[in-house]
Amino acid sequence: MKDFSIFNILPTGVMIFKNQKVEFINQHILDVLSIGYFSTKNAVELIVKILDVKDEQDLFLFLINHDYFDTRTKRIQIEHSRYEDYDVFTFARINDSIAQKVHLDGANASKKADIDEKVAKLFKLNNVKKVKVMTLYKGVPLKNYGKIIRVNMDSIEVIVEPKHRISLLERSDILLIVNTKKGTSVLHGEVVKSDKNVFTIKNFYLSKEDVHLRDGLRVKLSRSTIAKTGGREFEVYDVSMKGISIKINSSEEEEFLKERKFLKLFLEESELHLNLKYLKTVSDNGNILKIVFLISANSEDSSKLNQFIVKRQNEILREIHEYDE
Repeated sequence: MKDFSIFNILPTGVMIFKNQKVEFINQHILDVLSIGYFSTKNAVELIVKILDVKDEQDLFLFLINHDYFDTRTKRIQIEHSRYEDYDVFTFARINDSIAQKVHLDGANASKKADIDEKVAKLFKLNNVKKVKVMTLYKGVPLKNYGKIIRVNMDSIEVIVEPKHRISLLERSDILLIVNTKKGTSVLHGEVVKSDKNVFTIKNFYLSKEDVHLRDGLRVKLSRSTIAKTGGREFEVYDVSMKGISIKINSSEEEEFLKERKFLKLFLEESELHLNLKYLKTVSDNGNILKIVFLISANSEDSSKLNQFIVKRQNEILREIHEYDE
């Protein structure tokens, strides 16, 4: 284990993981959480309870997938970076006065314009002519290079591969992966206008590290598919070999599903038995959309699931290939 004690002098919290296990916690975050007198092992157990997760691995997944967390009296912002084999999380307490100011300022639309202007400036200063472009269609990622043809005051115009247009049938989201001398930026934007294969993109924000990487293929289903657990039925949003997303409409359904450890997935002619581990809940503008689980299954059900995903992927790829020919 490396000596991380230097982090104890920082006025911000630090937690370091290796292989999804806690390697180090600095004194500041323990003091902020009022557990400064506990050993590291006991502190981890308490943090697990504070965040209402199952164990150390779930704590890691929680921190990866959240920008902040609340205790009874505090809101803590989370930032994440990776160095060699270590995942480093830093924590900063947001006091009430700052949180209120951020909330009030957030209503100001000019803030979004400021971000778009900064992104445009980034492209101009670095003379960016080519970017990696990624869009999604029914869960299948479409990745190609795009050519920058114009940088406006607050938007970017990019020539993309014609196949990217099919993604606009579902959503306007797009990822631009920009390489400059200072490193790589992953920008999440919105296609606000399209003229054939020229996309005008704005409403940017800087995505989290590696958000553009897909860990296995996730596919949306072609027809309504039901999962059963705890005597209740839910509609499946998408599925992969490692995870499943289930549509929900309320916090009550979210809390119910969080407690589930197993479900039955009715996939075409098969009934698959899946083990569940809660990962995250996805919301948009305060509306709960879906709950996401990590899954595992026996070899027979895993084989059936893999066959379905490959079949569904080929159906989607055929749609993409035939689109607007």
